[in-house]
Amino acid sequence: MTYADDNRYPPPAPTAWPLPHTEPQSYGYGAAPYDSYGQAPRHEPYAHAPPRRSADLAALRSAYRLLRRVSTLTALGSFVAYVVLSCYVPDLMGSKIAGELSLGMALGVLQLVVTFAAVLWYGRSARRSVDPLAQAVRKRAARAAGGAGVAK
Repeated sequence: MTYADDNRYPPPAPTAWPLPHTEPQSYGYGAAPYDSYGQAPRHEPYAHAPPRRSADLAALRSAYRLLRRVSTLTALGSFVAYVVLSCYVPDLMGSKIAGELSLGMALGVLQLVVTFAAVLWYGRSARRSVDPLAQAVRKRAARAAGGAGVAK
C-alpha cells in the first residue's frame, strides 16, 4: 500500500544541461534587453541614437500635413454641408431649379465636382510643394549613407 506522501519514483538524475531561468517574463517597454535563456543581448539600433531633427524633414512634414488637411476638409466639408442641408432643409433641397432638376440633385453633382477638384488639387500641389522637399530629403539621406541602398 502506498500513501500520498510516499515517493514512488526516484529523483531524476542530474544532467549536464543547465535549467532555464524560472523568473517571469516581462514584455513591453520595461523588458530586459536579454533573453531568459542566456543568449546575447538583442541589438536595438535606435535605442541610444538621438532623434535627428532636420529642417528639410520638418518642412516636408508641414507641407504634407497642410496639403492633407486642406484637401480632406474640402471634400468632407462639401459632403457635410450636403448632408446637413438634406436633413434640416428638405423643402429647399427639393425645390426645382430648372425643369426636373432640384437643388439637392445639383448640389449632389457639385459635391462630386468638388471632390474630384480636391483630388486634382492635391496631386498638383504635391508635385509642386511636397515632391521637391522629398527629393531634397532623399538626396541628403543618400549623401549621409554614402549612396548605398538608396534609389535615385
